[in-house]
Amino acid sequence: AKLREITEDAKAFATGNKALAALFVHTPAGELQRQIRSWLAMNFDFLSVSGVDAVGGATGQLELLSTAIMDGWMAGLGAAMPPVTDALGQLLVEYAKRVYNSQLQHLKDIAGTLAAEAAEDAAQVAKLRSALESVDHKRRKILQQMKGDNALLTLEDGGSPIRNPSSAAEDARLASLIALDNILKQIKEIKRQSSVNIMSRSKKKALVKSLDDLSAQLSSLLEIDHPCAQRHIADARRVVESIVEEDDKFQGTSRATSDELLSAETDVAQWNVLQFNTGSTTPFIIKCGANSHSELVIKADDRVQEPKGGEIVRVVPRPTVLENMSLEEIKEVFSKLPEALSLLALARTADGTRARYSRLYRTLAMKVPALRDLVGELEKGGGLKDVKS
Repeated sequence: AKLREITEDAKAFATGNKALAALFVHTPAGELQRQIRSWLAMNFDFLSVSGVDAVGGATGQLELLSTAIMDGWMAGLGAAMPPVTDALGQLLVEYAKRVYNSQLQHLKDIAGTLAAEAAEDAAQVAKLRSALESVDHKRRKILQQMKGDNALLTLEDGGSPIRNPSSAAEDARLASLIALDNILKQIKEIKRQSSVNIMSRSKKKALVKSLDDLSAQLSSLLEIDHPCAQRHIADARRVVESIVEEDDKFQGTSRATSDELLSAETDVAQWNVLQFNTGSTTPFIIKCGANSHSELVIKADDRVQEPKGGEIVRVVPRPTVLENMSLEEIKEVFSKLPEALSLLALARTADGTRARYSRLYRTLAMKVPALRDLVGELEKGGGLKDVKS
C-alpha cells in the first residue's frame, strides 16, 4: 500500500511536468534510477517499507522505492492534460518549434545574404535566381510540414508560437531577378540578330526600339539590378548602332527574281519543325529557321509525293514580294521553292494566293522566335494580306 501511494504521488508530480520530461528524455533509464537510489540513500538514514526489514535489507528497499518512483513518473509523464497532450508530447512540441524556428531563421539569413548580392552578368543572375528559388522552396516545404500539426501554430499549450520571418524583401529581389533574367535573354537575342555587317534600315530601327522598350522595363527591377540591365542594354545599343544600314528590300513595286531567291543566305543555326496534312496527300514536314539577315528559311523535300527528290533549303520571300505579281509570276517564284509551299499557298487567283501565302508565312515565321518581331512589323505595315479571325 505504501509503495502504491509513493507511485501515485510520483505520478501526480510528473503529470504535465516538462522539466521532468526533459530529464527523462536526456538521461538513460538505468542512470536515472541509480540517481534516485543515490538521492534516497543520502536523504534518508532509515528505510523501511512495512516497518520490518524487507528481504535484501536497505539495498532491496532502495530498489523497491526507486522502482515505485520511476513507475509513477513514467505514468505521469504519459498522462494527457486536456486540451493539451502529455508532458512528453508537450516537450516534443517545444523541441519541434525550436527546430522549425531555427530552420526558418537560418533560411532567412541565407536568403537575406543572397538578396543583397549584386549580379554582374547573365550567369550570376541565373545563379542568384536559382539559389533564392531553392531557399524559397525549402521555406515553403517547412511551412507545409508545420501545417500538419496545428499545435505548432497555436498557443493552446501555453508555449511560444513559431516565428515565421518575413520574406518580403527576398521575394521582391527574386521577382526582380526573374525580370532581369528575361531582359538579359532578350538582349542576347538582339545581339544575336545584330551579328551582321549590314542590316536593313527597318530591321535596325526595330532593334533600337526593342532596346528602348527594355529600358522602359527597368522600373520593374529593384535598384540593385539596374546597373546590370543598363550596362547590357548600352552594350547591345552600341552593337546595333554600329551596323551599316541599307535600304529595305522588296519595298514598293520592287520584285525578287528567282536568281535572287536562290542566291540568298541559307545558313540556319536551329531548325523548327512543322507537320502539315492537307488531306489529299500524305502528311509532310517543313523545317523553318532564320538566317543572319533575319529572313525566313525553310528546308523541305523538293516534292511532296514520291520521288521526293531530297531536301532543299530556300529563303522564303516576304509576302510583300508577291504584292504586284500576276498569278503566273507567283507560280514562277514558287517553282524555285519546295513543292509544299505551292500546295499550301496556291489558289485560283493572285489575290487568293497572296492571302493564303501570307497566312502560311505567318505560321512558319511565328514558329521561329527570332522572326516574331518581323511578323509584328509586317502586320503593322500591312505586309500580311491574310484576314485574321
